[in-house]
Amino acid sequence: MTDTTVVVVSYNTRDLALGALAAARAAAAGLDAAILVADNGSTDGTPAAVRAAFPDVAVLENPDNPGYGAAINRAAGARPARHLCALNADVALAPDGLRALRRFLDAHPACGLVGPALAYPGGALQPSCKRFPTLGVALGELLGVHALLPGNRWVRRFYYDDLDLSREAEVDTVSGAAMLIRGEAFGKVGGFDAGFRMYFEETDLCRRLRGAGFGVAFCPAARAVHRHGASTLQTSVRQVEYYLSYVRYFGKHHGRAAAAVLTAAVALSTIGRMGALLLKYPPLDRRRAALLRAKEAACARLLRSLPAAAAARV
Repeated sequence: MTDTTVVVVSYNTRDLALGALAAARAAAAGLDAAILVADNGSTDGTPAAVRAAFPDVAVLENPDNPGYGAAINRAAGARPARHLCALNADVALAPDGLRALRRFLDAHPACGLVGPALAYPGGALQPSCKRFPTLGVALGELLGVHALLPGNRWVRRFYYDDLDLSREAEVDTVSGAAMLIRGEAFGKVGGFDAGFRMYFEETDLCRRLRGAGFGVAFCPAARAVHRHGASTLQTSVRQVEYYLSYVRYFGKHHGRAAAAVLTAAVALSTIGRMGALLLKYPPLDRRRAALLRAKEAACARLLRSLPAAAAARV
């Protein structure tokens, strides 16, 4: 069995995926590692471009676009390994990044998942780990408190401002953009919950890993550049998937009452947004009318889908 399978998940991110693969190959040099691209139905020629540039890289095509977590699950099934490195297409591992993560797991046998320090292309550090979200944090986000007061104490605590992140640390969850997962732990908890198409799949996985007795850690010695947001979908779709995943997470891990409160808050916020869209995009011409229809349709889909998301259970 291969020691490490590195999986890059792509969706219409051809150039980003090629960059991620080049960095992954350099990081995997000299290691017992296989690299695989899990492509979720790209229409920009990503699979063909990968095969042309990297003939040794396997391409797993998922025309049904099952989402990030499901793509990782399929890749793990296709290329079983003792360790699984999950990467967004907009992440470039540092040359020693994969080795540093492997060394960490070797030194901490009780740890099931570890994430690296992420940085923007200019070098500024990104928040790379966080605590599990509480209902208060979620409501503060929906009510705009965190947007108005981004440095409030709840946000600072959520992102571990009280912890020295220049050192290795056990944390609740790390960014899903780059993670090294112990294969044994991944199999024990059943992999990612494929019900999370986008967002919170890593938070859910880390919570289940910790519940199964495995640690989750942050390793600042491992580095990666993350072009944050470059591989996400257009705004309307992204907002729908984000809030559905948020509600699903609370439905699984916080019970019916908390899920009901969050569902009501998302619904009220969405209804308010639909009214505001009329003012922001007045249908004065065909282009604006089409844009308004698309955004209102996304809001309507969110409202229709909320009850099913809230019904999720562990």
